[in-house]
Amino acid sequence: MVDYKRLIISTITGAILGVACILGVGSRLFGGDYASNIVYLMGIWAMRVLLGITIGLAQGIILLKGDQWQKWVNAGIRGIIFGLLFSATLIMLDPYLDFATFGAGIAYGLIIDLVATFFTRKKKEKAEK
Repeated sequence: MVDYKRLIISTITGAILGVACILGVGSRLFGGDYASNIVYLMGIWAMRVLLGITIGLAQGIILLKGDQWQKWVNAGIRGIIFGLLFSATLIMLDPYLDFATFGAGIAYGLIIDLVATFFTRKKKEKAEK
């Protein structure tokens, strides 16, 4: 079953981080010349949005079983794995071989999954904190 709240949160987080990625890549590679490289930059943004959508749909993937920590460790590992997969895809297609964007994608996967997991906690978990 799809948790639409998680899907929306992760997609919005991916879109916001995609804008941050556009600003970073545009200033680093193109010296702030965003207009002439808009297709490349929008492609990077779209990859971050797709990363958010994928992580939003991946809630049921359990990598480690455990007690209270299991949810957060799974979110961290899952986010890193998806970030790595998307970043590896992006760097294989990237004519500039921008390794900073590769590293940022891994970090963004981690951030997206942890944010989505945090905001979709159950009421019982919120009361325990």
